[in-house]
Amino acid sequence: MVRSPRRLPRSHAATLLLSALSATILLLSPPPAVAQEKAAALDRPRLAQAPEPYCYCWSDGKKIAEGSMACIRTTMGRRLATCGRVTNLMSWEVTENPCPES
Repeated sequence: MVRSPRRLPRSHAATLLLSALSATILLLSPPPAVAQEKAAALDRPRLAQAPEPYCYCWSDGKKIAEGSMACIRTTMGRRLATCGRVTNLMSWEVTENPCPES
């Protein structure tokens, strides 16, 4: 036998409160969109961008693509280094050349 849930009798004050809340919600909700309005684009279309490399090294908070050179800080001062792969980890291969000064 399936029992239906028993409803508790509502007081007049509770009924008035519920109707006031529903009226407030209806007044505050935005009007429905009209079908004749044209859709406006939120963002402009973006130009094609080069895909981000899967493997990269970090230098001074910037991503450096695999095979690229950068000037990094070492214990011997700033040196040119190449971003490369050792086994399956990205690593810097530091050269003996100091960074060019501009």
